[in-house]
Amino acid sequence: MCGILGGNLFKTNDDMKNGLTSMMHRGTDGNTIFSFKNNMKLSHNRLSIQDLSEIANQPMISDDERYYIAFNGELWKSTFEKFDKELRSRYNFKTEKSDTELLLYILIDNLHNLEPIMNEIEGMFSFALYDKKEDKTILGRDFMGRLPFYYLEEGDGFAFSSEVKGLTESIKDLKYYNIDKGSSWKPSEYKDKEKIKIVEPGTLLTFLPNKMIEGYIKLESRWFDFKPKPFNVNHPTGYYPKTNEELKTFEGEDKGIDYYASEFKRLLEEAVEDEMISDVPICTILSGGIDSTIISYILSEKLKKQGKRLKAFVVNVNKNRKSNVKDDLHYAELASNLFDIDLEIINYDELDVERKLIHSIWASETHKWTQVSPAVIQLGLAWRIRREGFKVVFGGEGADEIFASYGDVKRFCWPEPIWYHQKRVNLLNSLHKTNLIRTNKAMMYGGEVELRTPFINKKVIDFGLRIPTKYRDDKEGKGQKMKFVLRKAFEKEIGSLNEELLWRPKKTFQVGAHSDFLKKQVWKDKIESIFKKLFIEKNKNEEIRELLAQGQSGHNRGSITEITID
Repeated sequence: MCGILGGNLFKTNDDMKNGLTSMMHRGTDGNTIFSFKNNMKLSHNRLSIQDLSEIANQPMISDDERYYIAFNGELWKSTFEKFDKELRSRYNFKTEKSDTELLLYILIDNLHNLEPIMNEIEGMFSFALYDKKEDKTILGRDFMGRLPFYYLEEGDGFAFSSEVKGLTESIKDLKYYNIDKGSSWKPSEYKDKEKIKIVEPGTLLTFLPNKMIEGYIKLESRWFDFKPKPFNVNHPTGYYPKTNEELKTFEGEDKGIDYYASEFKRLLEEAVEDEMISDVPICTILSGGIDSTIISYILSEKLKKQGKRLKAFVVNVNKNRKSNVKDDLHYAELASNLFDIDLEIINYDELDVERKLIHSIWASETHKWTQVSPAVIQLGLAWRIRREGFKVVFGGEGADEIFASYGDVKRFCWPEPIWYHQKRVNLLNSLHKTNLIRTNKAMMYGGEVELRTPFINKKVIDFGLRIPTKYRDDKEGKGQKMKFVLRKAFEKEIGSLNEELLWRPKKTFQVGAHSDFLKKQVWKDKIESIFKKLFIEKNKNEEIRELLAQGQSGHNRGSITEITID
């Protein structure tokens, strides 16, 4: 996991350094800016996880010195198995096992027809590939958008960044509004002012020099879409039927609950194995919810076969509260004892949450309390994880979207199978703007920790969306046990140990960890006020600067290397 910043809108190297420094929490194992003659710049903050050698630092250069890549993310084991040996036989690799170099040559080898090969790459990634000879830049993002990626077009130039602050801190007067229907201010006041855009998942953006006039032409191509039009059941990603008849065709023959449970289990276990590739130790988040519990169980079993013991982390807010509620901590301790996992408990109180509020807004780049409240907790979680010597942590994100196991879905979409199915597709299609990105930003800001989420492996999602809607609960749409197939899949392994753990009712992260008090209006107003100061007014007074500086302690130790490319 790393940070990317580049483009040709940066007026000075100091501006570029300001942007890169604002994202130093995305990696301090190598921090480099490449400057080209035509004002193009490409920079990178590295968090080394695969191939820890300095020769794997970025931006990385092709053997013929024509192509330059800045890459954020990881390629999984299956991608190495598919491409590495064959490409090494035809290209001069400089590293032994860098996934950055592998991606570089996958792209170079398929430059004239990139869209098909993108669907063959298994991993989480965003990248910028620069062709020095043609002055052409290609931006790409994985099919789910697991990692944040933004861009800006202004005048005759463009810029791109892993985080919004990389752009707002390096380009004068640039603001970020992030308006949505939940804001107290009117969207119409700002909607025409937003210049920062998202690089959409499953897309390639290409910036080509315009030979007719000074400037660039932007080309956009989409290689993955959850909702291609019109609906076609034979389309590889034709996931969005419009009618119940189309849904029946999409679901096909019902193979029974046991088949769907066992096959989902197999695919999820394969996804965990695929994502375990790492040259640094791995750990897990264990909230006690069924999703993180299952991921922790699978990881623990796989590590035991290697003679290793899994370490897990859980956050507990206000440990001295008087409550009979069985919360995250209760179930996390239960799971850790059952699975023989080391459990580290991070205790927070409401004062800690208030103290970290500004950091969580700056880190997550949002004013939505539903995102800020878990981000506050995740900052402390990531700090402890990194202090314990880990850079990679696994989590259970994505399962709620595959099975649409949210309270509002149960209330409004459950009765009609087509509504339920469309809702889960829409939830997955929106993850790149909500939980996934908030968690990535918070974990990186809190401790330079990379989150891996096997539930949103492509094969797991594809199979999950094809499970007949009748199995959305334990009574064909009339029951109370959501995520029925997932629980059934691990009934033998977990249910036999403790049924209470397997069938625990769903709790949101902020409720389970007790940071949901931030939903009170007084806190919502405070969150919006801080966001305005940071990203719209860009009015960071001395108090705010001091608070942010405290939160950045440990992130600024990286020194930036500047290199001019002829």
